[in-house]
Amino acid sequence: CAEKSNEITAIPELLERLELTGARVTIDAMGCQTKIAAAIRNKGADYLLALKGNWPALCAEVERFFADAGPDTCQHH
Repeated sequence: CAEKSNEITAIPELLERLELTGARVTIDAMGCQTKIAAAIRNKGADYLLALKGNWPALCAEVERFFADAGPDTCQHH
């Protein structure tokens, strides 16, 4: 990252330069941003983004979704 910058601004620039069609991109919690996820999907890739426990309401919502979802409920989220 450039000085006085961070991963949130650097990741989209990196994604623009990569051929991602058919790839699976993993990013830690810092990259769990709507725009980053959209950029990955727009490049034809899937993603795994980390969700940390310091967002308890969001974590609980995600846990409920997957607890109630059948095996064929979704292809991506």
